[in-house]
Amino acid sequence: MNTLASFTATDTLWMLVCACFVFFMQAGFTCYEAGLVQSKNVISVAIENIFNLTISIVLFSLVGFPMMFGATIFSADSSAETAFVFLQIMFAAVSVTIFAGALSERTKLAPLLVAGAVSAALIYPLFGRLAWGSHLSGNASWLEKLGFLDFAGASVVHMTAGFVALAGLLAVGSRSRQHTGKSNIPLAVLGVFILWFGWFGFNGGCIRPGDPALSKVFLNTCMGAAYGTLGALCSNLLLKRNGGYLISLFNGVLSGLVSITALSAYCSFWAAMIVGFIAGILADLTSVLLEKLHIDDVVNVIPVHLIGGLTGILALPFCIPVSALPTDSRLEQFGVQIIGACICFSASFGISFIVFLLMKHTTGLRVTKEEEEKGLNIVEFSDIYSWQNYIETSSYEQEIQEKNDLLRKQTRLLAVTEEQEKKRLAKDLHDGVGQSLSALKVILGMGKMQAKKSENPSLQKTAEKAADLADLSLKEMRNVLNNLKPEALEKGGLKAGLSAMTENLDQIDDFTCRLNLIDPLPDFDETVELNLYRLVQESLTNVVKHAQAKEAVVTGQSSQRIGFYTIRIKDDGIGFNPESEQLGVGIPSMNDRVKMLGGTFHLYSMEGKGTEIIMEVPHHGRNQ
Repeated sequence: MNTLASFTATDTLWMLVCACFVFFMQAGFTCYEAGLVQSKNVISVAIENIFNLTISIVLFSLVGFPMMFGATIFSADSSAETAFVFLQIMFAAVSVTIFAGALSERTKLAPLLVAGAVSAALIYPLFGRLAWGSHLSGNASWLEKLGFLDFAGASVVHMTAGFVALAGLLAVGSRSRQHTGKSNIPLAVLGVFILWFGWFGFNGGCIRPGDPALSKVFLNTCMGAAYGTLGALCSNLLLKRNGGYLISLFNGVLSGLVSITALSAYCSFWAAMIVGFIAGILADLTSVLLEKLHIDDVVNVIPVHLIGGLTGILALPFCIPVSALPTDSRLEQFGVQIIGACICFSASFGISFIVFLLMKHTTGLRVTKEEEEKGLNIVEFSDIYSWQNYIETSSYEQEIQEKNDLLRKQTRLLAVTEEQEKKRLAKDLHDGVGQSLSALKVILGMGKMQAKKSENPSLQKTAEKAADLADLSLKEMRNVLNNLKPEALEKGGLKAGLSAMTENLDQIDDFTCRLNLIDPLPDFDETVELNLYRLVQESLTNVVKHAQAKEAVVTGQSSQRIGFYTIRIKDDGIGFNPESEQLGVGIPSMNDRVKMLGGTFHLYSMEGKGTEIIMEVPHHGRNQ
């Protein structure tokens, strides 16, 4: 050990203080993660962090440190060298803690600890050897000889953790219910503040206290976090994420800190602001992308640590003076930084993904769905308070379920009663008003013939108008009767009813309406058929009245979900913005009716792009 020979007592004390700052970041990660998971998993997250810290200290000190720096901790024969060992152990522990948080709420404790052990003993020191191997011995590694730069660990600590987290997320899968509540946002905020505070030691520990750049490191670290926050909030505002700015806020602060870790000692204040701002934007965009890809990163490790670290090391060649570059040009340095990122991916993601897959197909990675519902506080640690809370919550959920079942039955009964009333009204109209109109039509027809014989033009014209009006009234009456009591639906079922409905609407001038059954309609029970008919009828009525459409298509096909059938009503009308316009009672009522059937209702519309309604309902019968 020779690179620390010139360290004074002040240098050693500074390194120890910064190492304690980094150790205190463990409290920040614990608060942050505990605040973002559900209360039933808070104990699990906290205890996992203690386990991972212990494993990291033991395995990195015995195995990882010698691999990374080419010397054992027992060869440290000065206080400066001992302080260096302590600081590097804390860095390794941070990397392990980071990736474990991403897999919270559904991963078994044992596989998580095994992954932590492999990371501390092999993955972290392997890339660390390539990037920082000369920090102790002075002998540059291959990557260092190329000119790779990473001041305080944006790639070594954070990208490594991010790639391990990505491998774990792909192997373990999403939670059964991804969009769950957070247990304690103020606790998460406290965690962010602790991390922000600890980061001054994280970055400051990589520079000697007498170095003129020390104050720059502190200020750049602060600027990176602040401008990262601004970048993430700007992205959130542009994406209109409907109040989801809390996660953007956290992503911005932490990604800004991670990104500036790569170059805080080298760059100007302006560069720190720009890098932090870009990192905040990219972190927020990545968070949105992960949601769309259904990659369930509980504490946003990928946006913050992987993307933040990647932003920092790739921005470095363009944000520091050319004189500070170990290569001949910015583009050459950029190429070296890309090589470093690729090696980090290969070492971190490659090894960890193999480890996760092996555990997935042997011991298993995740708890069962029932255990996930209970929470890992109970499953892994048998917490009594969590048991009591689970039992109480389960009783409430059961009571709510029973009430919902009763409400669905009453809603079905109401729908049947309503339809019976419509049938009774249709019968009364048919037998009463309908017969009278038919008789009136016959009488007016006879009057029309008599008027012709009288050779009175005025009387003839009046008789013709009266006969035409009676004929029109009779047609309108038949339409009303058909709507109240669809004859085709009663005689031929839902397929015949929908066919008659679309054929009738297809007769309207400048309007085309058609039925396209990709898969045969299932054999729904009478109540479901009736409700589906009314829902399609209401949808098409809205199209005719309000959409100014030239075409409407009703499509039916089997859903990807087994036991469900999907009906789509799509038009090419003027469309509207569902978020900005009042929907009235029609659309919410349709949504409620579909839910009453046990299905799902979705409405998609855009101004000038038409409207599409998608109803997915369960069935248990044969096809029609």
